[in-house]
Amino acid sequence: MRIRRSGVMATGLGLLLTATTLATAPLSSAETTTTNLLANPGFESGLTGWTNIGTPNSAYTQTAGPHSGQTSLVHGKKGQWSVNTVQTLTGLTKGTYTLSAWIKNNGVAAAGLQAYSCGDTTQTLDLPTTTQWTRVTLSVSVLSPSCTVGIWSNSAAGTLQADDFSFTRITPGTGGAMAVGGDITYRRMNAAAGAQYADSAGNKKDVLDVLAPEGFNLARIRVYNKPGAFVTTNGQRYQLQPGWQDINDAVANAKDAKARGMKILLSFHYSDFWTNPALQIRPEDWAGYSQSQLEQAIYDFTAASVQKMKNAGVAPEYVSIGNEINNALADVDRWTTPADYYALLNSASKAVKDTSPTSKTVIHLTTPDRTAYQGWIDGARANGLDYDIMGVSLYPFWTDMTIASLANFASWVGTASGKPVMAMETGYPFTLEPSGASETTLIEANNLDPDGPENYGATPDGQLRWTQEFFRAMYDTGKVVGISYWDPIAIDFADGADPNGWVVGGDNEVEDTSFFGYGSVHKALPSLSAFRTW
Repeated sequence: MRIRRSGVMATGLGLLLTATTLATAPLSSAETTTTNLLANPGFESGLTGWTNIGTPNSAYTQTAGPHSGQTSLVHGKKGQWSVNTVQTLTGLTKGTYTLSAWIKNNGVAAAGLQAYSCGDTTQTLDLPTTTQWTRVTLSVSVLSPSCTVGIWSNSAAGTLQADDFSFTRITPGTGGAMAVGGDITYRRMNAAAGAQYADSAGNKKDVLDVLAPEGFNLARIRVYNKPGAFVTTNGQRYQLQPGWQDINDAVANAKDAKARGMKILLSFHYSDFWTNPALQIRPEDWAGYSQSQLEQAIYDFTAASVQKMKNAGVAPEYVSIGNEINNALADVDRWTTPADYYALLNSASKAVKDTSPTSKTVIHLTTPDRTAYQGWIDGARANGLDYDIMGVSLYPFWTDMTIASLANFASWVGTASGKPVMAMETGYPFTLEPSGASETTLIEANNLDPDGPENYGATPDGQLRWTQEFFRAMYDTGKVVGISYWDPIAIDFADGADPNGWVVGGDNEVEDTSFFGYGSVHKALPSLSAFRTW
């Protein structure tokens, strides 16, 4: 989670892309949800509409064994070849598109879907080796009126067969089977401080009664070991609000969320304080523990907490064993003592499985970086870590990445890990202004591009469009099983320190990415409908 990057928080790893302004534009009449923008997508007219670039006679059509119709594309020849088969589309509106195809890869060394000259960086998807027809998809960010898409291969043996290409604009729909929701941890603390939420018509309600009818069906709830204990970092003392964000608070929030039909994502931090890649301070009560004592402590705390949830009738569907644990967990460093680090995770995972076998364990890492993730995944395999889902933080403003690039990274994570993927955190601002006149938002304090390279606009409409397209792009990967937004219910109480500040005596700082407006009564923004219209 992203509370403060200067001082307490660290600069995240990221892949920076060139920012481009995205004009708000309606879809053209050709760009409906079901319209395939490619000409001759199934090669029934040979290579008409397509261009081969590369080794002569290495890309052709054949009638033997197409996916559908009478014809398919084939790459292959005797000897080494390298070829692209592409099609350039023009007159496109800016936004997120999906390129898909059915492929058979019979021993071709390297091949992929591709999109380039679209106004964004070149986007590619490596193709698996498969003798069965397999559908593959690539998210494409279009930031210019034209875009070139297609398939490439480079090999000295084998054949690549491809058929039934599709290139479609992502447009709002009616949702799907993917769990979509966000963090509700502050709900009870906000209510105790006098927060008032209302639906879009102004009717005051419990915030869960505003969220649930809009399709919000996943409640993330954070748990700290002893919130309120003082923590010293960078020479300063901090504390979270005592009496909130512990397992008892989590149970109460979970019972109310379950009553509204929501799934529960329980998120352990294994600390008394915020955690992130640079800050994983072990709980005060575990200070001085040996490795074996620490493994037992993390097992006992996890098992007792999950059991308390079960006893209350709210066994969590998902359990995150740590928060943004790229580099460490409870002060155990992954780089210097990897066996100890993964042993802690195995202990936590075992506690979940022993206590609630139906709960899925989630690993939560942070900003997209393939090298960093591959190293973590390799370490998990080498140390026999048992987990179910790979989680990743996917913010446009922390990464400066387009929706397509974020979706393609999530897809890659699923392939690299062999696990389903969950977007553990994401967000988008509805305004550039903080609630209080003397305040700054977290985005402003860190000099971030508030809405990423696509620039849908930091408005309620921009937040709606970005969230809809982000959800749909994640769903279309076929790898993402859930999305948790941070922080959907954030509100600011005062110009300065808030009772729900990031620490005692601190400001909230993230009210600009909430789905509720400013004022004494926090009314739902139109963008909240994204949870049911993606």
